[in-house]
Amino acid sequence: MVAVVAAIALGVAVGLVLILVIFYILVLRRGRRLGTRGIIQRSRLRCPKCGREFDFDYFPGGSFTALRLGRSRYMSCPLCHQWSAFNLHDTMIARTPPSTDSDDSNEPPLSPG
Repeated sequence: MVAVVAAIALGVAVGLVLILVIFYILVLRRGRRLGTRGIIQRSRLRCPKCGREFDFDYFPGGSFTALRLGRSRYMSCPLCHQWSAFNLHDTMIARTPPSTDSDDSNEPPLSPG
């Protein structure tokens, strides 16, 4: 009886993981088609310890390598490897889809040759 319950629980867990992976892949594909990364966000951060800037991509609501503190995360700087609090919300980089109109280009046409 215990083995049956354990097998059912394992099946449910595997099914949920597969659903989440499929959802994540579909969101990324949609984001790439629009020229963005779907729900993946990017922030330009400056480390308070070493002073260097870096871009950080993250999934809102999820964190495997950081502690969430409201709008900030306590995480390790990828450059100096020191732990600090980083405000992800105020440093978010706006993403716009690429233009599909080629008439708006300010570049001169290519000459043959």
